[in-house]
Amino acid sequence: MQHVELRITRHGQETQVSVSGVIDEAAELSEFSRLSGRVRVDLRGVRRFNSFGCRHWVDVLRGLASRATLVFVACSPAVIDQLNTTYGFLASGTVESFIGAMLCDRCGRDFDHLFDKRECEALDGLPEIRCPSCGGPAELDDDPERYLHFMREPTRAG
Repeated sequence: MQHVELRITRHGQETQVSVSGVIDEAAELSEFSRLSGRVRVDLRGVRRFNSFGCRHWVDVLRGLASRATLVFVACSPAVIDQLNTTYGFLASGTVESFIGAMLCDRCGRDFDHLFDKRECEALDGLPEIRCPSCGGPAELDDDPERYLHFMREPTRAG
């Protein structure tokens, strides 16, 4: 059974990688060793890391960062949790966007929202988000101070 799936496509000078699943001791990440140049990694599908998977991920990205420029998009909440606690989690890569689990105050609906990191940095926090169902105000379903820690104190290596 494969725990993680990598989809790799080439678009001009950029390689795009979509990662989904669970990254644990069985995660097959060897495809990263063939990449170089500009690499854009979409992490929206990553559901969870365990400690072995996290260590393996850091080692793989450290190797990739030595020959590639890394940009991470749509970082899932599981990725943000690791980014906030693990030194060098995304090597020398930069986060362009991330996903926040949102909860509507009015109707109680929960949904995911894609945030642009530069916009959040400019606002020094999250922009106002409205529920797609009722239009009511929505809040991050986590402590915003803790969740956005990676923007204030990056855990990047290199």
